[in-house]
Amino acid sequence: MNTNGWTKTWIGFGMAAGLCMGILGSEWTAVYAEDDPFRGRNATERHREGMALDQTNWKRPQSVFTWIAMARGYETPWDTVGRPGWMTDDAYVRPIDPGVSEFTPDTEEIYIVFEGQPLDAPGQFAAAWFEIGEDGTVAPEPIGQDVIELEMNQRYGYFIITPPAEGWKQGRYLVKIYYGSPGQRLHAANVVGTMEFTITDTPKNLSPS
Repeated sequence: MNTNGWTKTWIGFGMAAGLCMGILGSEWTAVYAEDDPFRGRNATERHREGMALDQTNWKRPQSVFTWIAMARGYETPWDTVGRPGWMTDDAYVRPIDPGVSEFTPDTEEIYIVFEGQPLDAPGQFAAAWFEIGEDGTVAPEPIGQDVIELEMNQRYGYFIITPPAEGWKQGRYLVKIYYGSPGQRLHAANVVGTMEFTITDTPKNLSPS
């Protein structure tokens, strides 16, 4: 490549880096502004945009995750690493009843458990959940949100989805999952995937007792 070619390459790289920094520095309130790609649109449109995470075949890399699953809970076993008896200082999490997506109205907590891809810097993950109307339109404002931060040596985490003060209404809900830098408010462009769950009196995927 000649000198002009290298110059164009570095200019392009600098523009891309500047754009990324601008996105990560955007305000959290902009997530719900008019430029939100989900605002006022039918929930099924996100499938055509490739944002919907596979909630059934969850044991595989998706988006920025090594795996991610909706679940009824989590557990934190510990592994030994290196020589026998050496304990890791990074607890990992396992989902309990992964792949579930239907819950009863009295459900107090729903979990999204994940292993992230290795981070070269601390990262912030967030989840916000929205009602989906009978016509498939996603509500413009979330009914709840959860934010967690992971250090460079941490890969595992979970979100806790809780009902609004008045309790769950029966119907469908959309969860948007975001990724950005710690302490920075997130923009709609930081959505890295979505999930859905349903609140119903007759869930089909209850585990046998």
